[in-house]
Amino acid sequence: MSDVHDPSPLVPEELHEHVEAFSLIFERFGFQRMGGRIFALMLLRDDTYVTQAQLAEELKASQGSISTMIRLLEQLGFVERVSLPGHRRDRFRLTDDPLVEMTIRRLEGARQIVGVIESARSSDHMGPNADARLARAVSFYEFFMEEMARSLAEWRKKVD
Repeated sequence: MSDVHDPSPLVPEELHEHVEAFSLIFERFGFQRMGGRIFALMLLRDDTYVTQAQLAEELKASQGSISTMIRLLEQLGFVERVSLPGHRRDRFRLTDDPLVEMTIRRLEGARQIVGVIESARSSDHMGPNADARLARAVSFYEFFMEEMARSLAEWRKKVD
């Protein structure tokens, strides 16, 4: 086996509008748009593995930009690096349920927010308006966490 580059596109041109739409959503969640493009390409493609060079070519982006975003997607648990026998270049693939992983991370973020809010509310310097605002936020996040945890458990029962 070699690392001969396949010049065929990762996804059909007709799907590129979906790649861009996905990247805009990713950007609204605080990610760089390129991370959303990479994630969307990997989500929409039929093949399991992709190289950094393929991503750079398809997205007309620099190797540095792709490398930075791939590392971020790896750290977030959405993408994993794979070394295949007979190939010099690493390949990348999506983890099993990357969109579920996003939800789990949102739940963890909500738990952290509640912890910070509860700590702030215990301060003797908290005024009544701020305390009421924070109490409402805690109420929302506790509801959100309960419902999302319940929904994830139900979904897992359904698909497993």
